[in-house]
Amino acid sequence: MICDEVMAGWCRTGKMFAFQNFDVVPDIVTFAKGVTCGYVPLGGVAVSKKVAAYFDDHLLSCGLTYSGHPLACAAGVACVNYYSEAHILDNVAKSGKVLGEILEEMKAKHPCVGDVRYIGLFSAIELVKDKKTKEPLVPYGKDEKGIMGTLVGMLKKKKFMTYSHENMLFVNPPLIITEEQIKEEMVKMDEVLTYVDNELI
Repeated sequence: MICDEVMAGWCRTGKMFAFQNFDVVPDIVTFAKGVTCGYVPLGGVAVSKKVAAYFDDHLLSCGLTYSGHPLACAAGVACVNYYSEAHILDNVAKSGKVLGEILEEMKAKHPCVGDVRYIGLFSAIELVKDKKTKEPLVPYGKDEKGIMGTLVGMLKKKKFMTYSHENMLFVNPPLIITEEQIKEEMVKMDEVLTYVDNELI
């Protein structure tokens, strides 16, 4: 079992790695991004003892130009230490609870919100034309009018930085965000969702 933790790892979901939220034990874990908080590019692969033992007797002949780069590894060590020292997991648990409550309120309030998905500070809002049928706000792979790009642009003008994928708006704030900041920022999302309700569905 391989768990891709490139986006979900390093406290994002309220656990150091997302798989720890579930009753699974992967054989291989890939990671990047959060290991250095994005300040310096670094990625890696962790393997179980069983997988590692295979290479005790079998040569793994490969190489990477920047493998073990000291600057990237130093940034990774510093960042991982900071996660512990600053109690980032505790903050994600507190702030993530507030974010989840706000998302559920938005789902109940806005006709354009088909569903919300969240765990820790990793979340998305599904936009629909019809709450009952769950018809997406934009057809899969065919946002020819650039509706989602327009919505992301509206949020950016309000200094709410995010992105979209298909009919989803992502809400993935910094792991150090406070409960008060989440409440303040989600007012901006609420305003954009009201626009969708009134103008696009």
